[in-house]
Amino acid sequence: MLQSKGRTRARTWTSTSATKEKVLDAAVEVFGERGFTAATMAEIVERSGVSVGSIYHHFGGKSEVFNAIWEDFVALLRGRVDEVVQAARQGGEVDGFELFVLGTREYLWLIWENRVQARVIAMGDTPPGFDAQRRRASRVGGDSEIAILGLGPTRRERLFGDFLIAMRNETTIALFGTETEHEAEALIAETEKYFRRLAADV
Repeated sequence: MLQSKGRTRARTWTSTSATKEKVLDAAVEVFGERGFTAATMAEIVERSGVSVGSIYHHFGGKSEVFNAIWEDFVALLRGRVDEVVQAARQGGEVDGFELFVLGTREYLWLIWENRVQARVIAMGDTPPGFDAQRRRASRVGGDSEIAILGLGPTRRERLFGDFLIAMRNETTIALFGTETEHEAEALIAETEKYFRRLAADV
């Protein structure tokens, strides 16, 4: 994994044993190269160097390994964004929009720094039922992020929050196509610029 200049690299997996970490790292590589459907447990076993019995003990089958990648990645994103927002609040920042922007910058940098995992999760070739599970989690996450903004109940303000989340999601997809830190920084900065332009009209 690459490390962004001037940033402390976020640990890819939030709370795993060394064995689990080997399996998750190997699974990301295999799913990224082969897709979920074509990938086999045998390939994950070979790539990780962990016995099939140990993998089934820690995770279960292939779907459970995929879900573990997603769950840990979501925990990483939410944990680090929350840390950044809380640190800003403790530093005296009270403006909801500025807190949202800070959290979004952290979110997008984490996507870029961990884009191999992010691509695997977003590629569409996923276990049965995963898309519905991800949509439910996204709605919950989006609502908590919009809450940071402290928006009022008007339709205009709700649309503003929805537009910000939609723009962030589009930037997430665009980051998959960037290869350098400079490209990522430019894209994230451009997103923030559009955020501020939109906020000026609300």
